[in-house]
Amino acid sequence: MNTALCFNDVLCYDNRPKPIVKRDGKYFLRLLEKGAKKVQLKFAEVLYDFYKIDGDEWEIELPFCTAINYIQIVVDGNENLEAILPITYGYSRPYNYIELPEYEEDFFALKNVPHGSVRREYFFSHMTGEWESCMVYVPFEYDSDPDKVYPVLYLQHGHGENEIGWSMAGKVNLIMDNLISEGKAQPCVIVMNNGMVQKKEGDEHIVDHLLFEPMLMEDVIPFIEGRYHVGGCKARRGIAGLSMGSVQASMIACNHGDMFSEVGIFSGFLHDWISASPLDMSCHKESDNAHLDAMNDADEFNSRFNTFFRAIGNEDPFLEHFENDDSLCREKGINCTRKIYEGTHDWNVWRKCIYDFAQMIFAS
Repeated sequence: MNTALCFNDVLCYDNRPKPIVKRDGKYFLRLLEKGAKKVQLKFAEVLYDFYKIDGDEWEIELPFCTAINYIQIVVDGNENLEAILPITYGYSRPYNYIELPEYEEDFFALKNVPHGSVRREYFFSHMTGEWESCMVYVPFEYDSDPDKVYPVLYLQHGHGENEIGWSMAGKVNLIMDNLISEGKAQPCVIVMNNGMVQKKEGDEHIVDHLLFEPMLMEDVIPFIEGRYHVGGCKARRGIAGLSMGSVQASMIACNHGDMFSEVGIFSGFLHDWISASPLDMSCHKESDNAHLDAMNDADEFNSRFNTFFRAIGNEDPFLEHFENDDSLCREKGINCTRKIYEGTHDWNVWRKCIYDFAQMIFAS
């Protein structure tokens, strides 16, 4: 995890100088691109030109000021993965990002508090017939209190991401460490799986977003709750996700309301609009959204969940889908906590989602 600090107006990561320069309150990215004729930065699908400052050195004023920003460097028309910049995984590939200090909001910062750990676990999936992996956050006290059964939150990423997203880009471990130390959240274990589940067809592996539900129920939960002292009942189990992961969380919560007490839908959707869309790599038919039949009995549905949380950014390109789900909730009489944040469809919003959601769940 990279922690941003400022030394002499040069932004550094983990005390190692990086090419982010601050001048007059503005941030600039400076790169060495030998022999390049044109260097560009791609952000939010828009290309911005660097200018040459000295020999093979190029610079650009950054077109953003938010905390975390996914970018691509384009050199002479070719997209490059820059080793000198932080790397995470997004858009189904390794991806560069830039993190800027945002002093007004430090809830995701690395602070002097007791820290938990993030562990990678491997399990054999009977559903896929292959070995899979997940990331597991445990609070700092977990190993010293083996007799306590902790709540567990199954937390999912979005399309094109994988199980490292919430810890690498989302900083969920630091967010939880800070909240727990402040007494604002119940200590819980968080399990982050790869929701881009693949099925084998001949010699190919095809992503099928609908396979996550059976994998979670048949493989992940038995594995996690057999290996960790967590869960074991509905009251100590939650499900949440962002974007594609919110569709998965919605379907799982509706279909297995007897299994989960806390539900989080981030930049999120109750309807499965992914099936039959350009994002659907398995070419499903348009979804009939049969899982939403669980909302036909509002009293029963509302009684199932302690927390039913829905949130999105005010500039999210999928805001219309969210508002359509607003209408559904009103028509069905579904109770939910609803929040609109400043921002778009990115980690700056999703960090806020988990920050607020974590303070609501597993209340004593």
